[in-house]
Parts: sequence; structure tokens; C-alpha cells
Amino acid sequence: MPYSRVVPAVECVPEFIAPMLLTPSEGLPDDAGWVHEVKWDGMRAQLRFDGRRVTVRSRYGRDCSEQFPEVHAIATMHTTPVLLDGELVCFDAEGCPDFEQLRSRLRCGTPSAVAGARAQSPATLVIFDVLHLAGKATRKLAYRERRAVLDELTLTGPAWRTPRVFAADEDLAAVTCKHHLEGVVAKRLSSAYQPGRRAGAWLKHKHRQRERLTVTAWRPGNGREPDEVLVARRDHDGELRYAGGVRFGLRAAERARLRGLLIDLERLRARRARVRWVRPLVEVDVDYHGRPGGPLRDPILRGITDRSGRLTRAAN
Repeated sequence: MPYSRVVPAVECVPEFIAPMLLTPSEGLPDDAGWVHEVKWDGMRAQLRFDGRRVTVRSRYGRDCSEQFPEVHAIATMHTTPVLLDGELVCFDAEGCPDFEQLRSRLRCGTPSAVAGARAQSPATLVIFDVLHLAGKATRKLAYRERRAVLDELTLTGPAWRTPRVFAADEDLAAVTCKHHLEGVVAKRLSSAYQPGRRAGAWLKHKHRQRERLTVTAWRPGNGREPDEVLVARRDHDGELRYAGGVRFGLRAAERARLRGLLIDLERLRARRARVRWVRPLVEVDVDYHGRPGGPLRDPILRGITDRSGRLTRAAN
């Protein structure tokens, strides 16, 4: 359904539509009924243009227009009222998404802070769907038709882009893994847009990194066992640098084992301390989302290595 065939104004652009959600998947379909896209490591966003002003909202409908003023210029490139679904992304010097840069943009609360953060970490709206155009809802169209409409809009500019889609039999997973991108999204070509639903027509496959890190401290829970371990990685000079905290994967067996390993390594016997610091002699295997050597996102403990070098895998 080309752009030129969309019926002219019959209804106002909705203020906000709950975005269609992705279903986690270990594998990806490779038949002709699906296409694949890069999964961008950013923040889901919806851009509304009513012919006069641009509004940007988060996945939950929060207005974040003032925090990302650079995307407002889309109004000078596109004059038709439209509602777009996409992802706000900050790219690093190598052209890879940097979630920490985006997070710094979200912390800005004043115009001067926004201006400074924008100069240092410009954001791009990666557009992958059109929900309303020229006074007509497009959500009931099949994805292949919505994508044709989106492509005809040729939305490419200084702070927005429309990424390409890939045939399902292309090995996009291998390419995105090689370049340390977040993962792949598979979309069924015949599917309508289902607001707020995780219906299985959009699948996400996220790459995870695996790394062995050193335990430097732990936080006690309600009992005596660790509720969280704080971990660090060694830099090129051999110095330990804080990497993050790991809580998921700490089941009863892992808690008890860590308690036994760490209690004798405590530097201070402060039983009521909120953080118990230990000598860095115990390591844990952790997998996480993100780039290798980067911040730990959604980390899960996968194994524990004691002082003798013996690895005990977590019972996940």
C-alpha cells in the first residue's frame, strides 16, 4: 500500500498508542514469511507530528520531547501528520549504540543540561513502523504494507533514519553478534500492529556476553547469605575496576556456597554492614546484555570459581 494511496485526513493523529511488544526467543524463523531487523540498544519511542508540533513519548507514554529536541527537526522534512514507532539511540564514535550515553540524556532535567548532553551525546530516532498517516490509521495493515508506506516516506535526516530490513534466510544474527550489537528482531510480514500486546508476531533474540569477574564485596539479604555480589574486572594494568552487581542466578545453593567462600575473606568483621568487602580471591562467571567489557545489563550468575580454581556451575 504505497503512501500515495493512503486516504487523506479523516481523523486526528492519536496522542499515543501503546507500542506492540517483542516476544523473547532463543531462535529466529528463517522462512519467507518473516523479515529480520537489527535490534537497537536504546529506548523505545513514539514520535507524533500533527502538522504543527512534534511530540516524543517513551514506551510508557511519558513525554520526553524536551529531552530530545534534535528529532523535532523532522517537521521541516515531513509535513504530513504522522505517528511513528521507533527507538531512540545514541551512537558512539564507531557507530555502535551506546546505552550509557542515552541514559545520561534521560537524566537531564534543565534546558542547559539538555543542550550540553545533546552536544556530547546526540540522539537518533531509528524508525521502524508507521501507525498513523495522513488522517488514516495504518495499524490494521499487514507489516509488509506498513513497511512499504514507511519506505516511501524516505525518513532520513540528521537525527532520524529508517534502517533496512533483511530476508529471514540472511544470517543477521552472526553479523550483529560480530559487531557487538544488541540482537535481532524478527517480524511476521502478514501481522497487523497489535498495541500493547506480546503476540508472537514480533520476536527478539538478544545476544549475551559471558565473562569471568572477581567478587570484591557482597550485600547480605534477610538471612546470612549474599543477596547480591559486587564484581570487578581487571584492566590492562591489572587493576580491578568496578563492573556492577549480580543478583539473578543466586539461588539457595549459590548463596550458601558464596557465603562459605567469602566469609573468611572479609576485610572487616562488620556484621551489620550493608556491604561486606572481601579480598578478591573468588571469581564468578556472569553473562549479560551489552558490549564486551561494558556495563553489566541484566547480569546472571552462571558459575562460581573458588580459590583453587575449581568452577561450580550455577543450577539455572
